[in-house]
Amino acid sequence: MRHFTPIKCPFKYADTHFWKRKASLMLTFKCGVVLAGMSLQSIDTLAFSQSATHYNQRILLATALKKVEGKTGLVFFYRSADIKDIWVMDPNLVNKTNQAVLEDLFSQIPFQYTIKGNTVAINRVNKLKPISGIVKDAKGDPIAGASITVKGTAKGTSTGPDGGFSLEVSEGEILLIRAVGYEILEVPVANLAQLKNIVLKQQTQVLEEMVVVGYGTQKKAVVSGAIASVKGEELAKSSSVNLSNSFAGRLPGVTAMQNSGEPGGDGSTLRIRGINSLSGGNSSPLIVIDGVPSRAGGIDRINPNDVESVSVLKDASAAIYGSRAGNGVILITTKQGKMGKPRFTYDFTYGLQRPTRTPKMANSAQYTDIINEVTKVYPEDPSQWSAIWKALNTGTGIYNGPSKTVESTYTPADRQKYMDGSDPLRYPNTDWFSATMRDWAPQQRHNLQITGGTENTKYLVSLGYLDQDAIYKNSATYYKQYDLRTNFEFKLNDYITARLAITGREESRNYPTRSAGTIFRFLVRGLPTNIATWPNGLPGPDLEQGANPVVITTGDTGYDRNTRDYLQNTGSIDVKIPGVKGLKLTGTASIDKYWGRSKRWETPWTLYDWDKITFEADGVTPKLTARVPAGIERKAQLREAQEDQLAVNLSALLSYDTSLKGGHNISTIAGLTREKVTNNGFFANRMDFPSAQVEQLNFGDRERQTMGNENVYDRARLSYYGRFNYNYNEKYLIEFNWRVDGSYVFPEDGRFGFFPGVSAGWRISEENFFKNNVSFVNNLKLRASWGQMGAEAYYGGSLQEYKYLSLMNTGSGVFNDRVFQTLYESDIPNRYFTWEVANNSNVGLEALFLNNRLNLELDYFYNKRTSVLTKNPGQIPESSGIAGNLPIANLGNLINKGYEFKLTYTDKIGEVSYNVGVNGGYARNNVQYSSDVANTPQHQRQIGKVTDSWLVYLYDGVFRDQAAIDANTIDYSGLGQNKLRPGDMKFVDYNGDGKITSDDRVRLNQNGSPTFTGGFNFAAQYKGFDISVLLQGATGGLRRIASLESGAIGNYLEWSYENRWSIDNPSDKDPRLTNRSDQYYMNDNTYWIRSTNYLRLKNVELGYNLSDDWCKRIGLHSVRLYTNGINLITWDKIKIWDPESDNSAGAYYPQSKIISFGVKVGL
Repeated sequence: MRHFTPIKCPFKYADTHFWKRKASLMLTFKCGVVLAGMSLQSIDTLAFSQSATHYNQRILLATALKKVEGKTGLVFFYRSADIKDIWVMDPNLVNKTNQAVLEDLFSQIPFQYTIKGNTVAINRVNKLKPISGIVKDAKGDPIAGASITVKGTAKGTSTGPDGGFSLEVSEGEILLIRAVGYEILEVPVANLAQLKNIVLKQQTQVLEEMVVVGYGTQKKAVVSGAIASVKGEELAKSSSVNLSNSFAGRLPGVTAMQNSGEPGGDGSTLRIRGINSLSGGNSSPLIVIDGVPSRAGGIDRINPNDVESVSVLKDASAAIYGSRAGNGVILITTKQGKMGKPRFTYDFTYGLQRPTRTPKMANSAQYTDIINEVTKVYPEDPSQWSAIWKALNTGTGIYNGPSKTVESTYTPADRQKYMDGSDPLRYPNTDWFSATMRDWAPQQRHNLQITGGTENTKYLVSLGYLDQDAIYKNSATYYKQYDLRTNFEFKLNDYITARLAITGREESRNYPTRSAGTIFRFLVRGLPTNIATWPNGLPGPDLEQGANPVVITTGDTGYDRNTRDYLQNTGSIDVKIPGVKGLKLTGTASIDKYWGRSKRWETPWTLYDWDKITFEADGVTPKLTARVPAGIERKAQLREAQEDQLAVNLSALLSYDTSLKGGHNISTIAGLTREKVTNNGFFANRMDFPSAQVEQLNFGDRERQTMGNENVYDRARLSYYGRFNYNYNEKYLIEFNWRVDGSYVFPEDGRFGFFPGVSAGWRISEENFFKNNVSFVNNLKLRASWGQMGAEAYYGGSLQEYKYLSLMNTGSGVFNDRVFQTLYESDIPNRYFTWEVANNSNVGLEALFLNNRLNLELDYFYNKRTSVLTKNPGQIPESSGIAGNLPIANLGNLINKGYEFKLTYTDKIGEVSYNVGVNGGYARNNVQYSSDVANTPQHQRQIGKVTDSWLVYLYDGVFRDQAAIDANTIDYSGLGQNKLRPGDMKFVDYNGDGKITSDDRVRLNQNGSPTFTGGFNFAAQYKGFDISVLLQGATGGLRRIASLESGAIGNYLEWSYENRWSIDNPSDKDPRLTNRSDQYYMNDNTYWIRSTNYLRLKNVELGYNLSDDWCKRIGLHSVRLYTNGINLITWDKIKIWDPESDNSAGAYYPQSKIISFGVKVGL
C-alpha cells in the first residue's frame, strides 16, 4: 500500500474584515487537485493489487509482463511502441512453469519470443500476407461499401459490389468490419473460414440505447413515454460557454431563448412544450443534476465537457418528480470513469466574440434633419410645412413667414460640417457603438479530464478554467470560472458498489457600476452630435446622469463584483440483496454548500465639456472644463453582501428487476426523499467615503449606513415515489409511476399531494404478421400516456410562500404627543392555497425504416393546467380594516397543446459517412379563465387567447396629406390628438363608434414567445475529417420596438429616418417622426410590433483527427484540431436587433457571434 504525508494547504483570508468565511472553494479547488492526483495513484495501485486474483480479467500487456517478471525472475526486452494498447488475459501464475506461462501469454497476440537464460526478447510479427473475404447480411446478400480496417491502424479497404475485399495483413491482426445499419464485427485474420463468409448483424443500437429516466435508465425499445435525449458530445460541439445555449435546435419540444450575451449572464430561458402557466407564473422545467433536483447554480455553468447525456421528460414520465414536474424535467447526467489505464484528455478552445447585431442609429447629418423637423416644422401649421422646410434647408436656415419667424436648430452649414467631418471637434459624428465597443472580445476555455479504472474501481477527474471578456473597450466586465469534478465508483464485492462525486466551482463576475441595460440604453440614445472622447483621451459630455458610455463601461466609476462558490457532494451505495436476484437497495446523500459574496464600490467620475470657443494657449487644443455629472454622489459609497446556503438531500431507493418464463419482464422501484435548504444573507452599505482609494466599510460615514438580513429562508420537502414497468417480449409495454409530495409552501392540512402517471406502448413491428410482411420497417411503436403533475405556486414572477398565513406589517402613530409603533394585518390568508395541477396527455409514434437508416418520432400532446394562481376579482370591504383586493387564489386554468417531430437519416457513400436530421415542436396555449373585469369587451378579453397577449390599437396606415385628413370622419381626440396632421398614424375604429378610444384596442392572439422552434442538422465524416452544421429557428413570436425612438432627448433609428413620412417623401406606409413626449405617436399599436421569426446558422464545426499512425509517432493517443462558429448568420425581418431579444428598447447586452479554434489531445 502506498503511503503519503498529508499536505497543509494555505488559506488566504479576504482583504476586508467584512469577509471571514468558514471555507474557501479556491482552497478546496487547489487542495482537491493535489489530493485527486494522489488518489489516482492510490486507486491505480489498489486496483492492481485487487486484480491479481481475478484471472479472467483483461489487462495491458505491459502490466502482464511486469507481473510475470515479479513472480518468475524473467526479464523482458521489447520496444514500447510495439506493446502499446495491447490487451491480454491476466496470466495465471499458480503452479505453472515459466514456459507454460509464456505459451499462454503469447498465444493470444501476434508476438514471437526468444529465451536466453532469464532474458526474454519479444518482437511483433509483421510479416504480411494477402487475405480475402466476403461480407454479407443475414439473408446472404452481399454488402457493398463496407469498411474493412486493421484494428489499431489506418490500414484498410472497402468491399466491392459483390461484398468482396482483399488486403495484406500481419499475422495475429484483427479486422474491424463496419457498415451503416449493421453492428461492428471483429474478425481475427487467422480465422480463414469466417473470412470467407462474414455475416453482419442488423444494427439495433437505436433500440438498445439506454435512456436516462427518473431514478434510473431504460432501454429505448421499451420506453413508453415522450422523452427526448442528446449526448454530451453533441452539446460540446457548441462553442458557447453556457450549457443551456447548446440546447437550441437539438431537442424537439425544448425552447432555448438566449436573452443576453453578457459574460456571466448569457444563459437561455428554457421551456418544455411552450408556456404552461398564466402571466407571472412559472413555466420553467425542473432541473435534476446527477439525480439531485434544483441544485444551487442550476444548469448554466456546468462544464459542457463533463456532460454524458441530457434527457427531457415531457409527459407522464415526469410524474415521478411530482409537484415540481408540471413544466417538464431536464435530467443532466455527468460522465463517469471507464475501465482501462489512465487516459488524459486536454481540450483547449480560444474564441472571439462579437454582437450578432446592434441597432444602427442615425448619424449627425440625419439627426439634424430629424430635429429640425420635429422641433421646428411640425409644431407649426401644416399649410406652412413645405415652405418652412425649404427655408430651413437653404441659406441661413431661417424662415420669415407672414406671421412668424422660424430659425432652424441646425443650419444647412451645420449639417454640411457634420456630414463632411471638416471640423470634428465642433461638429462630431459619433457612432456610440463604435466608440464604446471593440470589434472582437476574447474568451478561452481549458479542460483536463483523467479517466480510467478496473472492474473494481473507476474514476473520472475533470478540471476546467474559463475566461470570458466583454466587448467594451477598456472593459470592466469579465467572467472567470474554475471548476473541479470527481466521480469515483468502487465495487467493494459482488454485492456492494459505492460511488462518490465531488464538484467544486467558483464563478467570478466583475461589472461596472452601471448595468448592461443602462449602458446599452445610452448607446441607443446617445447623441451623435456629442463627442465621445477628446483628442487628449479625456471623456466628453454625457446625455444625462453622467452616462457617457465610454466611461461607464470601464472601472473609472468603480466596480460591481460578485463571487459564487459551490461545493456539491454526493455519495451513494448500492447493495444487491443476497438470495434475491435483481433486488437492490440504494442509499444516496447529497450535501451542497453555496457561498456568495458581492461588493459594489461606486466612485464619482469626471467628464469634460467644451464651449466650442475657448482654446488653450496653443490656439489648437480645446480648453476643457471638468465636472462631476449631476445626480452622481460626490463621494464614494460601498455596499457589501454575503449569502450562504446549505442543501441536504437524503434518499433511499429499492429496485427490483426480473424476467419470467414466457417473456414477461418486470421492473419496479420505490423510494423516499427528504430535502432541506437553509439560506442566510446579510448586507451593509455606507456612503461618504473620505477617499476613492479606501474600499473598506469601516471608513464610510456611520451616519449614512444601512444594514440588515436578506434572502433568509428555510425550505423543506418530503417525498415518496415509485414506478412499475412491465413488458411482454418487449412488445407490449406498461408503465405506472407516482409520487407523494409534501411541501412547506402549503398549509399543513393540504401539504401533501398524490401525482400519478401511466403510459403504454405497442411495438407492432414485433408482431409476426408485421415482421413477415413489412421488411422495410425495422421498428414501429405506438405509445400513449396520461399524467398529473404539480407546479409550485408562482405569481408575479416569484414563489408565493406562506400565503396561508396572515401577512403582518408595521407602522407608526401618534397618541398623546408620543410616537408609537404599530403591528397590523395587511393581507388576509388563503387557507386553501395549493399547487397548480398539470393534467398532461400524449400520444406518440416511433419508427425505424430502411435497415435503421431512417428514424422517425412523432408526438401530439394536450395539457390542461388548473388551479393556477391568479388575481381574485373580489374586493374586501373597508369595514374589515383591510381594504383592498382579496388574496390571490387558485382560480386560473389554461390549455396547452401541440405536436413534435424528429426525423433523421444515416448512411454512407463510399468512405463518406453522414447523417441528416430535422426536428421541431409546436405549442400554443389558450387561457380558459382570467380575472378580466366583468364589462371587458369581448375583443379585449384574455380568455380564449394565449397568455401574456398584448392589447393594442390596429395600425391602418398614414394620413398621407391634408386631403386624407379632410376625408376622415373618425374622432382621434380620445388619444389626445385634437388636430390631425399629415404623416399621423391611422387606427382601426374597431367598435365602430366613430372615435378612437381605449375601447378600440384589440387583444392579439400572440405574445413574445415563439410557438414553433426547430432545427436542421447535418454531419459527415471522411477519413480524419468531419463537419457538423446546425440550423435553428423559431416562428410565432412578436416584439415591440417603439421605445427606441428617443425624440429630441436622444437619437433615432437610422431605419426610422430612411422610411419616415416626410415633406419630401409623403409615405402612406410609415408615419412621420415626432418628439418622445407625443403619446399619440408612442401608444401600443401594431405598427411598432414586429415578427421575430428567424432562421439561424446556429453552429458549424470543422474538425480533423490525426490518424493513429501519426499519433503513435508523436507519442499521443489522439489529436483533434477543430474550428467552430455559433450564431454566424441570422435570417429574419426584425433587422434592428437580435430576434431572440426580449427587450423592447434595445437596453440589453446583445447575443454573441463566436468563432473558436481548438485542439483536443489524448494521452
